Amino acid sequence: MKVLVVGSKSIHLSSFLDALHQAGVRADFLAEEECQYVGVQDEFVISFRKTDPFSVQKANRELRKLLHHLRPAVVHIHQVNRLAYFVARQCAKLGIPVVTTAWGSDVLLVPQQNRFYRFLVRKTLERSQIVTADSLEMIEAMKALHPASNKYMYLQYGIDLIDSLPKEKIIYSNRLHKQMYRIDQVIEYMDAFRKEYADWKLIIGGAGSETEALKRLVLDKGMSNCVEFVGWLERKDNQNWYARATIYISIPQSDGTAVSLLEAMSAGCIPVVPDLEVSREWINDGLNGVIEKEGKNPLLEAILLDPIQCANMNRLKVEKDAERSACTKQFIEYYRTLTDA
Repeated sequence: MKVLVVGSKSIHLSSFLDALHQAGVRADFLAEEECQYVGVQDEFVISFRKTDPFSVQKANRELRKLLHHLRPAVVHIHQVNRLAYFVARQCAKLGIPVVTTAWGSDVLLVPQQNRFYRFLVRKTLERSQIVTADSLEMIEAMKALHPASNKYMYLQYGIDLIDSLPKEKIIYSNRLHKQMYRIDQVIEYMDAFRKEYADWKLIIGGAGSETEALKRLVLDKGMSNCVEFVGWLERKDNQNWYARATIYISIPQSDGTAVSLLEAMSAGCIPVVPDLEVSREWINDGLNGVIEKEGKNPLLEAILLDPIQCANMNRLKVEKDAERSACTKQFIEYYRTLTDA
């Protein structure tokens, strides 16, 4: 079975493609920039980033030619965006079945920006035979955009479980350094937390457009002794921080089920998460983690929880609902359902 995966540069997508490869699925890959993922048969780059009509028409012709040449059994789109719209449109014309996986803000926030974005997202959903999402909130949002009784499926990407190491006085944050991920607020919480727990350290992984501003914030607050920026990490190094950290914090404005949260839970961290519907799908506030509340410092709440109880509960939940091999098998079953139809 030949599958064309459509997406962008992401460590989570890289892991998904590797899982498909390990399961024996041949996958080609299409993106708007070169990604060089391991396990991909052939990679193609077609960009719709230029908005002038001539460039869009040229890219659309290239896309149609590529799909006609490859004739994949299934196209799997990751993230409902501009590229997704054009791919789903061409697949509908060529009779190629489409699986689409929503990522979070693409269906929760983007459609609210204006009618044009709402149209792009709605048409992509309409032209997809199966749409997966890793949170019930996302599924409800998509049903509101394009009602359908049987195409929306709750399914995780899946993760490789991470074994815990002896826990240290470490708080770990590794989301992108962009406004929506509120890393500045994480630093603010740490600033108050360190006044009572001076021997703890905040490790900030990742990178982004706000990295330099965040580093200046740490300097201005005199926090260089308790905050360390470790940059963009390879998988092994990222997993090592999960394994050593006692608390994991991720408080974005909007989210699906974050792979990083599942990884942290599997590694026995106490999760601190935002006050979103998706958070309640995984965290029972005050029992296996902390949900952020206005006027309270969640780090000060997290340190009061029983770390052994949290670790045991979270590991069992992730093993049951989000282990990678089981999730990958379910994606492949969806492919087969469409190709056998």
